[in-house]
Amino acid sequence: MQRLTIYERLKPEVKEALLANTANYESSVISVVETLSNEYFYSNLKISDISTLYTFSDIELIKVTAWDFKYGDNILISKDYE
Repeated sequence: MQRLTIYERLKPEVKEALLANTANYESSVISVVETLSNEYFYSNLKISDISTLYTFSDIELIKVTAWDFKYGDNILISKDYE
């Protein structure tokens, strides 16, 4: 079984919020989607990639725990999908 990309593992509500911002921030959203579509491991993302994803997915950083930021538990579908 092939591993899913980070983009494929995004929770539906996060992906929906990200894509909803395409009209206003097309190049930024496309850049984030391309980055996430080319990466399989959350730990390989740069802090700036994660920060940009949060910004354009309308995720309030004040509500994000250090654990969520480090491991992506708040934005990714669980590994139990396999």
